[in-house]
Amino acid sequence: MTKILMGIIAAMGLSAMLYYNLSVVPMKVKLEEQVKIIAAQDLRDQEQKATIEAIQNNLQKTSQELTGLQVRNQAYETEMNEYMDIFRRHNLSKLASAKPGMIQTRANTRTKEAFDAIEADSQRISTLND
Repeated sequence: MTKILMGIIAAMGLSAMLYYNLSVVPMKVKLEEQVKIIAAQDLRDQEQKATIEAIQNNLQKTSQELTGLQVRNQAYETEMNEYMDIFRRHNLSKLASAKPGMIQTRANTRTKEAFDAIEADSQRISTLND
């Protein structure tokens, strides 16, 4: 009977060792792999959050700049309408025929001012590139 009992104990010990090696050890390996995967996913999530935040900041800056451009565009359109109103109110052909000296000097003066302003802006822009 002792031999049978020893045989049963040995068989139970052998089966416990096989169970441990076949199921518990692979579970530990899988657990380590899962830990690595979770760490990689956490890193990916942090990078995505940083990217989303950067995009939102960029969108906010772009919106602010666009608002500023719209305000300046509206001011330019108002100024253009004022100048166009001057041309609508005055018949420059008739006025130039009646008083050529007055129109010519004014037109030449304003044209020179416009070209000087364009030249100054061009020089300012070219110095920015350097």
